[in-house]
Amino acid sequence: MNVRTKILVLMMVLAALPMSSNAQTPEFPMGWNMGVDTETDAPPTFDLDLEGKATIEFWIDNQNLYSLTLEIEYDIPFDGSVNGPDTVEVSSQSNESFEFSVHGVNVASFTAGISDYFTIDATVTAWGPTPATPGDSKDAEGNLTIPMVVDLAVDLAEPTGPMNAGTTTSLAATVSNSGNAADSVFKSTITDSCPLLEISGEDDLENIAIEANGNMTVFLNISSSASHPTKNCVIEISIQSKGDIDAGRSETADSAEVTLRVVEDRGGSGDDGDNDDNSQSNSDDSDEGGDVVSQNWTPLWPGAVIIAPILAAFNRKKLL
Repeated sequence: MNVRTKILVLMMVLAALPMSSNAQTPEFPMGWNMGVDTETDAPPTFDLDLEGKATIEFWIDNQNLYSLTLEIEYDIPFDGSVNGPDTVEVSSQSNESFEFSVHGVNVASFTAGISDYFTIDATVTAWGPTPATPGDSKDAEGNLTIPMVVDLAVDLAEPTGPMNAGTTTSLAATVSNSGNAADSVFKSTITDSCPLLEISGEDDLENIAIEANGNMTVFLNISSSASHPTKNCVIEISIQSKGDIDAGRSETADSAEVTLRVVEDRGGSGDDGDNDDNSQSNSDDSDEGGDVVSQNWTPLWPGAVIIAPILAAFNRKKLL
């Protein structure tokens, strides 16, 4: 092997040896950080419930070689209050979570769907056993969102008086929205205690947007059969809110009822067999006075009281 070849082999061996003197020691992660727990990568957003409450967690990651003591302050929107730790301690080389709750937000006084930031501020007050003055500070934030408050109410106007059997009348039904967003009646249902009574028009309340603090009124058409007995009929209306349905709730939003007096038609010459049933119904449902809307009889002429004795005397003379 010549000299030139030996030099090339030596250079290759040297190149293969580790360069320990030039190797860099890896940096150990230091410092601390904080954030708000969230299940997604999106900015943390929390919906307040209908009572104006929410529970939130935040984390503090301490990668220092000593523990940290931190003072915590909260800034809550919508005039809300908070229950949570004022001071926390995080061990070295650890990531710890802490919980606080928001409460006292009057969600009905804010428009549904609006959001505002909350902020958590953490300030280091001690590095291990050594007080920190001034201390390092960091903060984390998220959103609080106002929920939709469903508050539909329904009202039936009181009847102005009794109705005759075989006639029609109407009742005003009013739906008002005291919630914090536009809403509508998903379903309106009418029931009554009299089978010979027919009521329609309640579906005119459905699927009409009612703005917050607004209302709408429709008139229900009421028809009674000519053979309807005298009876107190209880009419009830109930409504479901579309806001409830969209939120997965199927309960009744509100209901109202009134009593309508139906008076039988006494001017007809119906079958006497039906009158027995009507008489029994009248006995069960009659009230004192004010029920008879029309009667089929003619009052006696006052002059008949004078003429009757004269005619009787004249006929007696003829007999004698």
